[in-house]
Amino acid sequence: MAVAIHNMNTTASLTKNRAIRLQQELVPILRATGSMAGAKQYWQRIDFRKGFGRKLACYGFNKVERQLMINRVAFPRIQFVEVDAALAAGNQLRQIYTLACGDAWIVPDGARYKRGKKGLKIILRKQTESPTRE
Repeated sequence: MAVAIHNMNTTASLTKNRAIRLQQELVPILRATGSMAGAKQYWQRIDFRKGFGRKLACYGFNKVERQLMINRVAFPRIQFVEVDAALAAGNQLRQIYTLACGDAWIVPDGARYKRGKKGLKIILRKQTESPTRE
């Protein structure tokens, strides 16, 4: 008889994912710079061939697109509390970025947020025109 074991994705199990742990570590570092301009200067000072910079490069943070996404997550335009909740829950960077830009929202479940398979359940907003982003 075959027995299947179902493992629930809790916050503790999601933090085992190295990419999610890295973005959870990186956001407070970027917030310590104080602003988007400070975060941009932070990326210019990183040597992606050595130490922590090499670790960042392994996860694609040597690319400007990924840097801009994590900068927006660190300094969201709106929904600061929701962005922090999604970051702590282990959502993917692209999902948190859309949330930070205001293009998505978290599904409420009473006084809490509704959990999905990997993190919080995020729904994209319907838009008639594409938003302009920095």
